[in-house]
Amino acid sequence: MAEYIRLFYNDKDFDRARLLLTEGFVNHHHGVGAGRDRTVETFSAVAAAVPGFSLTVRRMVAEGDQVWTHSVARAAPDAQPSVVVDIWRIEDGRLAEHWDVGQGVPEGSSLEELVEDAG
Repeated sequence: MAEYIRLFYNDKDFDRARLLLTEGFVNHHHGVGAGRDRTVETFSAVAAAVPGFSLTVRRMVAEGDQVWTHSVARAAPDAQPSVVVDIWRIEDGRLAEHWDVGQGVPEGSSLEELVEDAG
């Protein structure tokens, strides 16, 4: 899981990250669509438009075939952060399904401590 996040979101090494997804990977993020190729194509376009995007995992929990990550996302190093929860379903050692939800972190929020630790 950590390797996929590093490759896909931070290194933008989509060819290597693609190998960690099942062929029938389903991404439930609005507008992405089904299939690993569609997921990679969509985020490749986002990465080209927002090259400074990063995702820093703060917590990771695994239970059964699911892994949940609690992360800080930034469009650029100095951009206002968001907190994101991703839920991943694992199948035969690869990622098979993904759901996520996020929220911005307003100034003065109790979430600022989490964000500061994420850089």
